[in-house]
Amino acid sequence: MSATSPQTLLERINLSDATRADHSDVVATRRHLHTMPEVGLEEFETAKYIAARLTQLGIQHQQCTPTGLAALLESGKGGPVVMLRSDIDALPITEENTHEYVSRRPGFMHACGHDTHIAMLLGVARRLKSEGLQHGTVKLVFQPGEEGHHGASKMVEAGVMEHPHVDVAYGQHVWAQAPVGQILIEEGPVMAAVDRIHITITGKGTHAAYPHGGHDPIYCAAQMITALQSIVSRNIDPLQPAVVTISMISAGTAHNIIPPTCEMTGTVRVFDAETHGIIRRRIEEISDGIARTLGCEAKLDYLPEHVPVVNDARVAAIVREEAVAIVGASNVLANQKTMGAEDMSDFLKLVPGAYAFIGAQNKDKGCFYPHHHPKFNIDEDALAIGAELMYRVAQRLLKT
Repeated sequence: MSATSPQTLLERINLSDATRADHSDVVATRRHLHTMPEVGLEEFETAKYIAARLTQLGIQHQQCTPTGLAALLESGKGGPVVMLRSDIDALPITEENTHEYVSRRPGFMHACGHDTHIAMLLGVARRLKSEGLQHGTVKLVFQPGEEGHHGASKMVEAGVMEHPHVDVAYGQHVWAQAPVGQILIEEGPVMAAVDRIHITITGKGTHAAYPHGGHDPIYCAAQMITALQSIVSRNIDPLQPAVVTISMISAGTAHNIIPPTCEMTGTVRVFDAETHGIIRRRIEEISDGIARTLGCEAKLDYLPEHVPVVNDARVAAIVREEAVAIVGASNVLANQKTMGAEDMSDFLKLVPGAYAFIGAQNKDKGCFYPHHHPKFNIDEDALAIGAELMYRVAQRLLKT
């Protein structure tokens, strides 16, 4: 590079020589995984690949669930057990990118970045193994089924937090909403609790030409949806974030029939328990009250799915310090809160820990589509930043 050539991002920031040396291998691992996406709880080839890599590195590991793995790196000395976690599943999305490592499995795609998470954790595992641990134990967790399949809770039920008992947990996510070179970390709740709601409305079917002869569950559903949207705007403190969304509705078989039933499915997203309680109560009251008013019955199935992802203040402070050391204080942000959910929460409700976002957007490289989009892609410079951060955080936590 000539004296007048501008430095690249990875040349400007503070990366260790080991991370720089490993970067091409981590990228290659990510690209290989990207070609072979598997959806939640069906990640059999992905799990085999991870197991083979761990065996190659000489790292002891075991299968916790049919596609979930845990591996141990031990110092043989006292110290905490630090869990480093990666999710491994893809999504049922047909990829629309044209790069050379596009998905080879039609209808499936790593459209959220979990391929990058695996690659980074394997890179960190290689480095920790080669250097050896001076203190404590690192437990590497490769978790299946994050995308709505409760993979974390299945791993917990299988005993992943024990033998040895995990003291602190850390995870991270590449983030398409932030430019590459930024890291987002803050204490407290950072990702929302999520519930699923399903409402079955039973009315009285009739000919569509004679609506007065029945009780229309579709009309009832329409009134119900309108009223449910008022919960956030009229029952919740405007300073408390909350979402109530009806995202699916199903009813009817023909244009001239008012059906006897209508079904609706939706989601609730909140951060705090008080708001959570208000929303649940109001959904029950609104669905029952409107249904009875219109001569129908409503059966509500309210299914809690995940608690919020809550970052421990001490661990978040450590992550922030290491992030600043890598990319500088101006590139470490605290505006991390999102109404999206993550089952990392199932680990963090059991032990202190933190979850960080690694900026991965770069419009100049065409990397600006959101997560779960058929053209989702990331600036792979984020892999070096994420691997460096995870390694540094692990070393800090091993000493505390």
